[in-house]
Amino acid sequence: MTLRDRISLTWRYGKAQLLIGAVFNLLCMGFLLDGISYAFFVDCFIVKVLVTAVIMYLTARFRDRDAVFFYINLGLSRRELQISVILADFLMLVLLLTPILVFHG
Repeated sequence: MTLRDRISLTWRYGKAQLLIGAVFNLLCMGFLLDGISYAFFVDCFIVKVLVTAVIMYLTARFRDRDAVFFYINLGLSRRELQISVILADFLMLVLLLTPILVFHG
């Protein structure tokens, strides 16, 4: 399995979580640009952890159980895909907020 396939499957598995995370990241970026503060960066991270936990719970609760077998048959575990989605989501947050703190902080 190539990296491109893996990225595609991660997007397909966690599309809802990544889109909600992207909206949250953009809101944090907008608020951080409005009033630059290191404390707000920490608050964004803490709230991001809580939002991610709620989204993970809702995704696991309402996901079609038969759809998960698609990924299992490809040799990917649910845990592996969920970790990939969470890492991509938090990486987006760090990549958006760190330059703002470096250049404006």
